[in-house]
Amino acid sequence: MINSIESLINSLLRDLLLRGPNTEIRIKNSSRNNMVTVGEQQDENDHSDDNGGGNPTYRCSHNLQSDVSPNDNDEVVETLIYGRRTHRQRIAMILFTLAQTHDLLLNRRCCTYRELLYKNNHMASNMLHINRAVQDVCCLLNQTSWNLGIFSSGKGLIAGPLLIVMSNGDTIDCNCLTTPTMIPPNFTYIDHFQTQAQIIVVVEKDTIFKKLLQSPLFSVMKGKVLLITARGNPDLSTRWLLNKLSRAHTHLAMYMLADGDPYGIEIMLTYRYGSQKYKHQAMELACPHIKWLGIHPSDISHNMLHVPQQPLSAKDYAKIESILKRCYVKEEIRRELIVLKHHGYKAKLDNMSGQTFSFFVYDYIVNKIKRQVVL
Repeated sequence: MINSIESLINSLLRDLLLRGPNTEIRIKNSSRNNMVTVGEQQDENDHSDDNGGGNPTYRCSHNLQSDVSPNDNDEVVETLIYGRRTHRQRIAMILFTLAQTHDLLLNRRCCTYRELLYKNNHMASNMLHINRAVQDVCCLLNQTSWNLGIFSSGKGLIAGPLLIVMSNGDTIDCNCLTTPTMIPPNFTYIDHFQTQAQIIVVVEKDTIFKKLLQSPLFSVMKGKVLLITARGNPDLSTRWLLNKLSRAHTHLAMYMLADGDPYGIEIMLTYRYGSQKYKHQAMELACPHIKWLGIHPSDISHNMLHVPQQPLSAKDYAKIESILKRCYVKEEIRRELIVLKHHGYKAKLDNMSGQTFSFFVYDYIVNKIKRQVVL
């Protein structure tokens, strides 16, 4: 990997010296693969080692055509020309990120996206510039950001009988219910887990996560449950940890608790199938065995939970239609989406009163898990 980065930096600098403003970088985004090539695209038969064993060849291109052009394989090739001011800044950001990545790998360190911003705030005015530069470099090296030592700031929380053992021997004890543990943002440094848990409950919202910590759920489940939340949209560290937990401890049953609305359902689907942005890393981030515990739209339509309901907005209806168009969504999920659409109302977990929440823990969560009324 380090050799590949050095080779690429040298190629870019050489091209800048020889061609000056005519230097081009072609960034190719494909449904099959994402990579960036400098000049002419790399031969599709050249399968260099993902770990940097091979050094791909980069050549300058003399084709100064449009900035974005599709090809026959639904690929979009974006051409960056150093002579253009906006492109010049982006190429400079790519070089900066390559240099930082080289330093991280060489010294076996890691950093966050925000740290990269602080190191180069005179060139990168906001996080969008950093995100795009990291994405370009990831495509260029055919690697993920976390394999390059660059991590997002973690936001996931975990509580329950789990010991996280890091690669340097440090341990993180998550079995403190009064103060939940932050999931390590540098998740690839996790070596293994030790747990007596039998069930994982992934909670969409931080408010419900905290309420469940204060509820009798742990005593009812005899301390065999892990509670995890990403506090909204799932971040990479939470998804990666769940994936590795499910692989390392195959006996663990995993359940998702989300709002009874289209966005809660989409979050559940992200945990189960992964996201479009990281579709090529689904094997590391998706949890296909996670079960949807609730809230199911059919529960809302029968008013099982006695939770205040709100009418669906135009955005909610649009989101339902968007999810229904996805080929991977199973029939039972589609039926629930159609029920939600026809019912016209949604229910949110944090709208529950104290008495309703007590019923929710005992009669809804516990009974649904025991009876396996899940999707």
